[in-house]
This record gives sequence, C-alpha cells and structure tokens, in this order.
Amino acid sequence: NEYKSYLSLLLCQLCMFKLRRATLVRKLLSLQELTNNTEDSNAQAIAKIFLKDITDTEVLNTLLKVIKEGAGGTTCVLVNHPNYHLTVCKLWRWPLYQTMPSLKRAPVCNRDCQGNCINPYHYFITMAVQESKMCYRKKSSQREEVSDSGICVDILSETYNSDSPPSDDSESGWCDIAYWEHNQRVGSLHKVTDRTVTVANVCAENGIALSKLRTSPNNYLSHDYDVTPRVRRHVGSGVLFSLENDGIWIYNRSEISVFIQSPTISTVLKVLPGYTVNCYNLQHHVNIPPHARNVRASFEKGWGSGYKRQYITDTPCWLELLLRFR
Repeated sequence: NEYKSYLSLLLCQLCMFKLRRATLVRKLLSLQELTNNTEDSNAQAIAKIFLKDITDTEVLNTLLKVIKEGAGGTTCVLVNHPNYHLTVCKLWRWPLYQTMPSLKRAPVCNRDCQGNCINPYHYFITMAVQESKMCYRKKSSQREEVSDSGICVDILSETYNSDSPPSDDSESGWCDIAYWEHNQRVGSLHKVTDRTVTVANVCAENGIALSKLRTSPNNYLSHDYDVTPRVRRHVGSGVLFSLENDGIWIYNRSEISVFIQSPTISTVLKVLPGYTVNCYNLQHHVNIPPHARNVRASFEKGWGSGYKRQYITDTPCWLELLLRFR
C-alpha cells in the first residue's frame, strides 16, 4: 500500500510537471508568434524544437517572465548552452533577421553568466561607427553644432551648456549628466560614480528617473507644447551609458530612437531601439581638448544636417554627458 501510494504521488507530480511545462511552452510560443507578427510556421517549428531541449520549468518560467518584462528587466536566465542566446534573440526579439548580426551583452547582465544568459533583452545589436575628422571651436556663446568637415563642438558655451565645467577629481565620478528640454536644463547635474548609469522614466537610485524631474510649464510656451511631454513619456526604459575599456557605450533600451553626437563620431548618429554603439572612443581621448569632452543624446528627434531641427537645443528632450576623467 505504501508503495502504491508513493507511486501514485510520483505519477501525480509527473503529470503536474508535464502540465506546467506544457502551459509555459504554449505561452512562450504565443509570445513568439506575436513577436514575429506573421504566421511563420518555420519559426514556430524552430521554437518548439528549442523549447523541447529546455527541461527545467524554472528556466522556462523565468524566460517567459523576462520576455514579458522587456527591456526594463534585469533578471538573468541561465542555461548550460553558450549559444542559445542567439536562438532566443532570433525568435523572441529580432525575428526579421535571417542571420543574427553582431550582438553585445549589456553590462546589466551578471558577469558570472559568461555568455550563458538567454535573456534576449540583455543583448544589443552592435553598430559600426564612422570616426570623426575632429575640429573644435573655442569656448563661446554661439550655437555651433555639426559642420561638413566633422563635429565642431562648443562644450562650455555660457548659454547652451551646463552651469559648471567638469573637474578632474576622480573621486567625484567619471562624468556629470544634465537633462535638457530645448534650451532649458531640468533638474541638477547628476554625478556618475558607477561605471554604468541609466536614464529612464523610472529607474534605480543610481540612475536618472525623468518621472521625478519637475518641468516648468514655461518650458513649453515657446515650443511645441505637446511634443516634449509626449517624447518624455515614450522614453520608457531609456538608455544605459557604460564606461568600458574601449570607450563609453550607449545601449538603447527604449522603444524610440536615440540620436547621439560626440567628438569621435563623424555626424549625428541614429541609434535604433535594441542597438548599441561606442559613442566616445577612448582611443582618441588624449587628442580631444578638455573643453570638448562631451557626449550629447536626444530622444526621438535628430538635429543638424538633414534634419528639421538645426541645433540640439531645438530638440524636446536631450542629455549632456560632461566627462571628468583625464
């Protein structure tokens, strides 16, 4: 009787396991179909084969959770297969790519993962950069942005830049970040001491939460009054800036494009959602004058040559990184 009871319990647990696993697989397949936005039977077949290899229900449950969370989630999903992340990214994030482009793991991913994390939102498509033929203007109050010969940077303009220049005190962080709406700075300078910092509508304590910044209604009177609040709402999970060995990388975690400018990029560069780029190449750092060590990023709206807005101060929401390191 005890053996029969034990066997009955074992069979019951097995049935519950199979039922739970089948439910998770069905939900993941449903999400894959929504991501693909087409009735691609081939993609569904690949997804079924892939999910069949994952027997751990906790892994399936966590994978389902992070896909639902999207770019805002930070949870790692670990498996014992180093290349599984390529399949997950292809099926649940970038289904339109026949061959996956070069991917870069974001620093939000735990270092101990060693490439075994299959959270698709921990990977970003790497963009190539055309390096700038750098030219610099002296400090002035004129609005100087992009020229045909490269980036002309006026970093410490009295009118259009942050109130205080960066110092070389390494203890005070590697950069300061200012948030702007058109030509009005909103909030105080944010000192960055960690190697990564997030700017989003809602984020952790060490980041910049735009939802907490109060904007004066006067900021909207002389501009399109409805554009700035709309763009600000669409920032969502925002951007992640990361100081790495070869430079400062920006990871676009939002659902809108981000436009970036720096002394090491030849023009204003459009960074699509889910993409990353080295926006400040440290290889050229020693050749850049201290007053020109600056990175600018605009949410959704570009500026300069080829855009409706001539200057970054014409864009509704933008960021300015003032670099402190030598």
